[in-house]
Amino acid sequence: MNYTPNLNLKKPAKTDPVLIDDLNDNMDILDDLFAGGAGSRNSIYRGKNLGTIVTPEQWANIANGTFKDMYIGDYWTINGTTYLIAAFNYYRNTGDTVLTKNHVTLVPAERLYNHRMNPTDTTGGGYVGSEMYTTGLDQAKTKIHADFAGHVVNHRRYLSNATSDGQASAVAWFYSDVELMNEVMAFGSVINGKGTRGYHNIGTEKSQLPLFALRPDLLNIRQAWWLRDVCSAVHFAFVGGDGVAYVGGASFSWFGVRPVFSISA
Repeated sequence: MNYTPNLNLKKPAKTDPVLIDDLNDNMDILDDLFAGGAGSRNSIYRGKNLGTIVTPEQWANIANGTFKDMYIGDYWTINGTTYLIAAFNYYRNTGDTVLTKNHVTLVPAERLYNHRMNPTDTTGGGYVGSEMYTTGLDQAKTKIHADFAGHVVNHRRYLSNATSDGQASAVAWFYSDVELMNEVMAFGSVINGKGTRGYHNIGTEKSQLPLFALRPDLLNIRQAWWLRDVCSAVHFAFVGGDGVAYVGGASFSWFGVRPVFSISA
């Protein structure tokens, strides 16, 4: 899977004596300016190739919360999959068991494979009751855990586990490592999702991932991919290959798995 961000910084020709080296040559200066860690880095898109592994130095800078030389849209390409940095410390201090580790939240640049939400067109049991949740993410989990062995964060998420009248109607806390995104993470708002209370679909993931706020075009990968929001008795949300926020029958098997997960030292 090959991926080249459209706005990856290029080094300018050094023909002008007044020209300062580009940001890629002065990241130490930029890192000093934005030494605050997650807060400032969540506001800057860069799109730099960080390599084919997470290096010991990178792990150290994740652990200490400086996230030095890492910005939104930077990416690792590991075993053929490109993983984009989508947020820094997105889940910090969430959960009924609090998450305190510094972490980087990632999404694949493309869908990993296709899978249905359920064998039939039903949203009964909510997201947690779906085939996607119980077995459909297994392939993604296996790959992600292999690519970031020992570093995938297993934390508590608030996920829908019941429906009523075509709406998510209950939630519970679950240990979670790799999941589908919800509409808010992707679009920044609820569009088609329905819940008897708003948080039934949203849980703790109540703000748009900085990656998609800064580069909304990265939602539009010319591939359809599932979101986890219940939209009716038979529909879950998905992002269309044409960029539209759609709903799809739960048994549709030609939509992709593009999950979200976090890594920590």
